[in-house]
Amino acid sequence: MKFGQLFDSFRNISWVLASTLALLVVPAHADELTLGGTGNSLGTLRLLGVAFSKKYPDTKVTVMSSLGSSGALKAVPKGALDIGVSSRALTDEERKSNLAATEYARTATVIAVSNKSSVTDITREQLADMLTGKLGKWPDGGVIRPVLRQPGDDNSRQLRGLSPAIEQALAKAEQRQGLPFAVTDQEAADKIESIPGAVGVTTLALIKSENRNLRALKLDNVAATPTEAANGKYPLIKHFYFITKVVPSGSVEKFIAFTNSPAGRDILIQTGHWLP
Repeated sequence: MKFGQLFDSFRNISWVLASTLALLVVPAHADELTLGGTGNSLGTLRLLGVAFSKKYPDTKVTVMSSLGSSGALKAVPKGALDIGVSSRALTDEERKSNLAATEYARTATVIAVSNKSSVTDITREQLADMLTGKLGKWPDGGVIRPVLRQPGDDNSRQLRGLSPAIEQALAKAEQRQGLPFAVTDQEAADKIESIPGAVGVTTLALIKSENRNLRALKLDNVAATPTEAANGKYPLIKHFYFITKVVPSGSVEKFIAFTNSPAGRDILIQTGHWLP
């Protein structure tokens, strides 16, 4: 074999080897989406992500552990998240960070107990008395243990808005010794489920999307359902916003469009949401 022919053969073999190696290192997913934010949204995001990936198998969806709304709002501009989820709208200052917010769903913020409890309803007055310790026992004699969140948490803010008495009671509860405390939405749900006599705040969406062993209590004899919240009878509402860059990627636009499609809307409805 002449040298030129040998060189061509070697070049062809090299090209085949290079092509084969290239195929081996190509990722299984052409696109990846990373989502995260408020813990109340995570269970639903995972369900949406599974359904989205079934329809678009070339896109891998990863849902991060709870970052909170503030964490999401900081992560999206840095590229650490493709889509963040916040329970509040953007401030004017945050809009300057090349961010856009799109409300995609709402759910009821609820006062919850374990399914093991026989309690089904609560009044604002009772809630205030539970927080201060004035009301210390459940009807069955068990000790009432309110699960507290940090004062700046959106759930705490919503409770404060229920009445001046509850606002004052929360301030007193924060000074009480020995009450359980939770940093994240998932930790709060864990403690309400597991601590005997616990009562705390979560959302209908978290309970349904994560199949939690929790019961949402009626508040002043009004059920914590999407219907009662949407018509204004139930007073506690959680808003969910997709946080993206002002000019999102094609994959981000595709995920948001899927969420708004009949398949995505079905998942939202099944997990205790209603649509704005």
